[in-house]
Amino acid sequence: MRKKKGLGVLLLTLVFALSVFLSGCSDSKTSSSNGDSKDVTLRILTWNNNPEGTKLEGEIFKAFEKENPGIKVKAVYAPYDKYNEKFLTMSAGGDQPDLAWLQPNAMGQFVSKGVLLDLSDKKINKDEYMPNVLELGQVDGKQFALIRDASTQMIGYNKDMFDAAGVPYPKDDWTWDDFLAAAQKLTKVEGGKTVQFGIEGFYLDTLLSSNGGRVLSEDGKKVLIDSPETIEAVTFARDLMNKYNVQPTSAQSQGLSNLFLNGKAAMRITGPWDWAEYNKNAKFKWDIVPIPAGKAGNIAPAAYLPIGIGKDTKHSEEAFKLLEFLTTGKGQDIQAEIISAVPTVKRNADQITTMANAPENAEALARVLEEGKTVMLTPYVPEYAEIASKFSPVTDNINLKNLDSAEELKKLADQVRKEYNLK
Repeated sequence: MRKKKGLGVLLLTLVFALSVFLSGCSDSKTSSSNGDSKDVTLRILTWNNNPEGTKLEGEIFKAFEKENPGIKVKAVYAPYDKYNEKFLTMSAGGDQPDLAWLQPNAMGQFVSKGVLLDLSDKKINKDEYMPNVLELGQVDGKQFALIRDASTQMIGYNKDMFDAAGVPYPKDDWTWDDFLAAAQKLTKVEGGKTVQFGIEGFYLDTLLSSNGGRVLSEDGKKVLIDSPETIEAVTFARDLMNKYNVQPTSAQSQGLSNLFLNGKAAMRITGPWDWAEYNKNAKFKWDIVPIPAGKAGNIAPAAYLPIGIGKDTKHSEEAFKLLEFLTTGKGQDIQAEIISAVPTVKRNADQITTMANAPENAEALARVLEEGKTVMLTPYVPEYAEIASKFSPVTDNINLKNLDSAEELKKLADQVRKEYNLK
C-alpha cells in the first residue's frame, strides 16, 4: 500500500510541476483573460499604392511596432476610385480592417451604416491638435475619426519648361486668367499632335472651391449643382480640354500616367504627398504655387486624412493605440521628417517649410493654411457620396462630348432635388 501511495504522490508532483511550467509558457505569450494571445496584427486599409509612399508609410508602422511590442501592423490596399465600396464590402463580409483611411465624401455614409467605431468616449489629447482639426472627424457632434494630416492642393510647376518657354513663374496671387495664359504658352503642338500640355488634370473640386461652387451646401440641405459658380467652374474645366486644348482629353491620356513627372505637362495639381516622389524621380527643377484665384479668391479645397477604427474590430484597444500614435504621437514627428505629410499637432505647426522634400515656395502652403484659405467641400450627410457619384459621370460626359454645362447640370440638379427631397 505504501508503495502505491508513494507512486501517487510522485505522479501528482509531476503533474503539478508540469502545470506550473505550462502556465509559465502561457504567461510568456501574454495571454488575455479569454485565452487569446495579445500578439495581434492590426490591418489598416489605405489607398496608397505608390512604391515610395508605401515604403515610407511602412517606416512609421515599424516605429509603432517597436514602441508597442506584440502589436504588428499590416497595410491593406484598395484603389482610390473603388475604396469606399471596398470598405463597405469588407465590413459586410466579416473581413473588416481594424483601421481605415477615410475619404471625407463617405464619412456621413459610413456613420449611417454603422461601420465606424464611435470614439467619443475615448481619451483624446484635444490640446495637442491645431484649431478646427478635431472637428474634421466629427459627425453630428460625435468623434468617428482622428486626423493624421491636413493640408490643401497647390499647383506644382516645371521650372525648366517655364524657362524654356520664356514664361515668368506664377505668383502666389495669380488668377484663372493668369493661369490660362501661362498654360497656353506652355502647350506645344508638333505635326498636329500635342506633345506637351500646359496642365495635367485640373481637378474639378479645385475649380469649384476657388470659384465658390459646390455640389451641396455646407449643411447638405441645398443642391448647388446648378448654381452660377458651379456652372462656371465646370465650364472652365470643359474648356481647358475642348476649347483651349491645354489639358489632355481622356483619349489623349489613354495609356499615359503622370505626364507632369514624365516631362509631358508643365503643371499639375499636387500636394505634400507628392513631394517625395518628385524629389526622387523628377528630372527637372520644380516648385509650387497656390491655386489661382476665382470668384472666391485664392481658396483651395481642404485636403485632410481622417482615420477611423472599424466597428467590428476585435482589437479596439490596440487599434486606438495605433490611431493615437499616427495622429498625436511619434507618428506625427516622423511623417514630417520622411513623408511630407503636414502635421496636425501644435508642436509641429512651424515645420511645413522644413519638412522632408519641401520645395522652395513651401512657405506659400504655410500661409494658405495659416490664413484659413481652405474650404471643406464635403458635408457629412449619408447621401453625399451617392450624390457625388452621380455628379462625376455628368461632368465627365460634359468634358467628353463638349456639352452645354448649364443644361446638363440643371437636369442633374433637378433629379437630385427630387430623388433626395432637397431644396
